[in-house]
Amino acid sequence: MRRGYAVNRVLQSLVTLVLVSVVVFAGLRALPGDPAVALAGPEADDIAIAQIRHAYGLDRPIPVQYATWVGRALRGDFGDSANTGLPVGEIILTRLPVTLELAVLSLLFAALVGLTSGVLAAARRGGLLDWLGNGLSLFGLSIPNFWLGLMCVLVFAVGLGALPSSGYVPFTESPLGNLEHLVLPAFVLGSGLAAVLMRQMRSSMLDSLTSDYVRTARAKGASEARVVGVHGLRNSLITVLTILGLQLGLLISGAVVTEQIFVLPGFGKLMVDAVFTRDYPVIQAAVLVTATGYIVVNLLVDLLYSVVDPRIRVRGGAA
Repeated sequence: MRRGYAVNRVLQSLVTLVLVSVVVFAGLRALPGDPAVALAGPEADDIAIAQIRHAYGLDRPIPVQYATWVGRALRGDFGDSANTGLPVGEIILTRLPVTLELAVLSLLFAALVGLTSGVLAAARRGGLLDWLGNGLSLFGLSIPNFWLGLMCVLVFAVGLGALPSSGYVPFTESPLGNLEHLVLPAFVLGSGLAAVLMRQMRSSMLDSLTSDYVRTARAKGASEARVVGVHGLRNSLITVLTILGLQLGLLISGAVVTEQIFVLPGFGKLMVDAVFTRDYPVIQAAVLVTATGYIVVNLLVDLLYSVVDPRIRVRGGAA
């Protein structure tokens, strides 16, 4: 991969991040109502509202407010929560690991089920495995997360009593308890992504398996396992990487619903609670952190393209 391409993609990501910060800042300022009144409460007098406005810098010009907010955010200072009075950065650092762990487990489940079933369906096109994989993917795409989560709680927690219905146990306290509390949420969150990966992997594998280089490999006597696992799979991963990057937003939005169902003290539940209580500092920081994560993941996906397929050319040079 050419160094110029990597530098160019990093610069593009930085520009995108700046634009996102402007949109986040301006979006909250465009909401109806006075943030100072919302923070002070409906029964506050004019003096209390003025004090709130001054404490949060709402009486300054908008460009000054933006510059101050960005400068503090770069140092990890997002201000204090309007509800709890705790630093927003500390709140996010407490909640974010829960969502990251849930997202990693969901991605592992989705990749294991989606990629495996997609490869098998393509290799056995028109057979039982193909029909079964397509049926499971249709099920995963059709069932909403909230319904699947409620059914999982009803069957596995209430009916069978095999898994807890809600709550969270840190991994450092009990690895087994941590896994027990995250199995159902990870399954619910990863089922939709697994279905998307299965469909995309199957389609991409079918294209690869009918290409000239695969026919040449078969003509040279390569085994079917090598044809599918090396020639077909590796050239199909480009599409899968793109889908993974694009599906991150869906994973984050799904985590909001999943964490509410299973009462997980994660980042998604933090955002929902902040919206309902109109905790503007938390909302602002949470949206910025989410957008930053989305941008970083898509940057990494772009940089991984040439690692997966060295044939990719970037600006006329070998990747």
